[in-house]
Amino acid sequence: MNVYVIEDEVLARQELIYLLKETGKINVIGEAEDMHQALWDINDKQPDAVFLDIELENGNGLQLAKQFRNMKKPPMIVFVTAYDEYALDAFELDAIDYIVKPIDKVRLLKAVNKLMKLSSTSHTESKVEILPLVSKDKKHSISIKEEDRIIVINTKDILYIGTENRQAYVQTIEKKYITDTLLYKMMDKLGDDFIQVHRGYIVNIKQIAALEPWFNRTYLIILKNGAKISVSRTYVKAVKQVLGL
Repeated sequence: MNVYVIEDEVLARQELIYLLKETGKINVIGEAEDMHQALWDINDKQPDAVFLDIELENGNGLQLAKQFRNMKKPPMIVFVTAYDEYALDAFELDAIDYIVKPIDKVRLLKAVNKLMKLSSTSHTESKVEILPLVSKDKKHSISIKEEDRIIVINTKDILYIGTENRQAYVQTIEKKYITDTLLYKMMDKLGDDFIQVHRGYIVNIKQIAALEPWFNRTYLIILKNGAKISVSRTYVKAVKQVLGL
């Protein structure tokens, strides 16, 4: 797999390139510390993936990642940064992974393996993460790819969808399912019984048992199974409207 590395600290860039090559699965075809040079090179070389820092000396890696979307063949993105507060922003940009420095070899290999898997499945057009199994007007079921199996889940059995360790998951009445599908994309797969209540949570309205005031003008949703989900101030009004409050 051909990758491009963007990191403005020379030693950090050299270390990342070394570790990537050490996996035996990566061919580093370019590197840059400058956003403008990186964008030019990536347009020209068309790498399969980009390992990208966020806090760059002359710009922001998140802004650079947004520009990749305009490419005919946008690369897969793995953010490598010393800051963990940008994780949700990164995944909203379809990032494949988010690694916090200092880089752990095992953690990096996991990201590389994920890239390899996504690359191979995209070539065979077999990648399935979460797909609607019925028409858009009757979203009664979704399918989730779990290892080599496709699990069919009735949406009425979903309690909520959340994020954990920078991955989205679907929590049903009986089990938790991990998925690579980004949280904001899941709303398009679900019906009117679901509402986003936080940047990191989507809740099944029919599973809500109570809404309780919390602190700083926020609320807690209490689900029928006792689980508690925080409602951020951004979504309070929408939640109250849905619940008829």
